[in-house]
Amino acid sequence: MQAVFHHSNNDAELHARVVNNVMNLLEDETIDLDDVALVTNSGGLQLVTTDSPERARVERLLERGVTIKQCQNTIEGTDVTAADLIDGVELVPSGVGELTRLQSDGYAYLTP
Repeated sequence: MQAVFHHSNNDAELHARVVNNVMNLLEDETIDLDDVALVTNSGGLQLVTTDSPERARVERLLERGVTIKQCQNTIEGTDVTAADLIDGVELVPSGVGELTRLQSDGYAYLTP
């Protein structure tokens, strides 16, 4: 099974919730997971920057094999650069495009 989480809200409570949701899925022994991805865009950008309060937990997700993808369109027009992202976070041209591709590839779509 494959799952993609979508996070686009700049709310600290939701940042923590999406990380909790991903961790809960990873720890659910009744689910046979092949791949888990997290796509962030819009306000979700703040979750994956080096100054994120959730940085250590995001790094743990990466260590556990979660693919984290940040929308390049969101970064354009902000003061954030690729260097400001947590190591291991990938840039994709379009968050919505990546979500569409992953869902087309059979990923279950989840959002907190």
